[in-house]
Order: sequence, then structure tokens, then C-alpha cells
Amino acid sequence: MKLNNEPFHLVKKGTKTIEVRLNDEKRQEVQNGDTIIFTNLETDEQVNVVVTETVGFPSFQALINHYTNKEIGAKEEEQLSQKLAAIYQIYSQTDELNYGALAIKMHLAD
Repeated sequence: MKLNNEPFHLVKKGTKTIEVRLNDEKRQEVQNGDTIIFTNLETDEQVNVVVTETVGFPSFQALINHYTNKEIGAKEEEQLSQKLAAIYQIYSQTDELNYGALAIKMHLAD
């Protein structure tokens, strides 16, 4: 999976422990114990994580409200509207209605 530079480094540091994705067909195949290779979109650097849990939500708002900013890699001062705006730059609201949102809980691979 590809990540922008800032969230990539938060994953690499181990502080971002929840990856927020559209719960489309591809993401529905993600299982506990899977290894995900994240690739930094700017540098092509990679980091491996292990999935510990996947949780589906009807909307990105429901997902965001369930986790802390730190867990999802948002700045502490970021408000709900800012986090949603960032997500909607990547995913359409139509896709969100069709698929819902997925929280992928993870930790760095050994």
C-alpha cells in the first residue's frame, strides 16, 4: 500500500497504529496476521507492518470518532472536519457510501 511521506514516517516510528482505508474489495481481503508493505510515495522507501485487527465502520466519521488522533496519524489539534477533508481528497463520498471505512490496526514487523 502506498502512503504519503508524513504518515509513512509516523508508521515507521510506530506512532501511527491505525491505517484508515476505504473498505473496498481489496481491503476486505486484509486479515489479522497479514504483513503489509507500505511504500513512501515520495522516496519509495518501504516499511513492513503486521495487521493485528481490522474493524469496519459505516463511515469515515464513525471510524475517526472511535480512535485518537495519534492512533490515526493526525496532528493533536486537528479537528474532525479537517481529518474528513483530508480523507475526501483521496476517497469520494460515493465510494464511502458504497463500501464504508476500514481501520487496519497494526504494529511494526520484527
